[in-house]
Amino acid sequence: MEKNARKQHNTSLFGTPTLWCMLALMAFGYILIHDLLGGTLLAHSPWDSYTLQAMAWRRGSLSLGQNYPWLELAIYEGEYFVSFPPFPSVVMLPFTFLFGENTPNNLIIAIITMAAAALAFRCLRRTGMQDTHSALGALFFTWGSNMMWMSTDGGVWFMAQAINMLLLVAALDAAMRERRVPAYAFIALAVGCRPFSALMFFPLFLYFYRADHMPGAGFFGTALKQWKAFLIPIAVAAAYMWYNYARFDSVLEFGHNYLPEFMESEHGQFHISYILTNLRNLLLRPVSLEGDLSLSYTFFDGFMFFVANPFFLILFGAVIGDIRKKRMDTLRCALLLAMALNLLLLCWHKTLGGWQFGARYTCDMLPAALAYFLLQRRSAFRRWECMAAAFGILFNLYGALAMTFLYG
Repeated sequence: MEKNARKQHNTSLFGTPTLWCMLALMAFGYILIHDLLGGTLLAHSPWDSYTLQAMAWRRGSLSLGQNYPWLELAIYEGEYFVSFPPFPSVVMLPFTFLFGENTPNNLIIAIITMAAAALAFRCLRRTGMQDTHSALGALFFTWGSNMMWMSTDGGVWFMAQAINMLLLVAALDAAMRERRVPAYAFIALAVGCRPFSALMFFPLFLYFYRADHMPGAGFFGTALKQWKAFLIPIAVAAAYMWYNYARFDSVLEFGHNYLPEFMESEHGQFHISYILTNLRNLLLRPVSLEGDLSLSYTFFDGFMFFVANPFFLILFGAVIGDIRKKRMDTLRCALLLAMALNLLLLCWHKTLGGWQFGARYTCDMLPAALAYFLLQRRSAFRRWECMAAAFGILFNLYGALAMTFLYG
């Protein structure tokens, strides 16, 4: 009976009218936005390395065979390679059999973002949050962040972050349902989109470790209870390493180090000298109003990331509340540590990403922020959190349009 009740509950989470209204609203929103952008919803974004890679695989080649000057391609031993991890190419591969090189990647990335919102809604509902507040949280999580603009263009940079977000939220959803194998598998696949997603293995391991731990049991005995769940990540990691070695003669090289931008840089792609400048930009660089009430901000290498992605303000509020109430347990600390390390590793990189506020890399931490918020097990957002959600959605909708009409 308990299993049937759980199954019925899971079905109801996706069957609620509020969810379908939210998805219909998002679909209509994408139609309106792409109409403003020139009727591009069904168009193919030319910034799509992943479709080109999938087409190359179909030809039996790991390299693209030629240069595409408008794309970020790695150059190694005279060949041109996609300089990003490969999993999004796996996603695009089946679409190439229907559309060839002209995959409808703008539509695909919109659907991926809607799927991430649906899973976020499901996770929020599972903790007891009301339907309308769960929908608001899911919209805040996706449209109230840099993902708003990224989800309007199927270009290589944005597709990787969108699929990464979907996979990490799917892992969170699987973990909440005690589905260990898919939870670990989703994170392993996410590493093939954004390598720093590997940091999410640690809080996931701790989450299941706490569930398995019995009084008096040793660490290794408890940890090994998860061994079956490790098999798929090990296999996926082996596949990634083989792919890297086959292209660049290194199991750890996805290709970015062979971009001309970083080969010509004095310190290369990663260097400790980048950290302080990037941290200062992400934590302290402001957004201001000019005398004529126009906005002044950078769209490259970031400003205060919690303004561009104000879901992090809710995270900060939850952390302060947990500290005051003395409930900072190991799982909460592990999630915060994973986010802090992710932020430092992003700042270790030469750039923080360009366009739409220049803080889009920090979207990679949003699933961990959502996981932390879910530990609060709240039934509704507070009034100031609803205002933050409205601000985030409006600001990022402006950012999405500004990139075309002001800076395009």
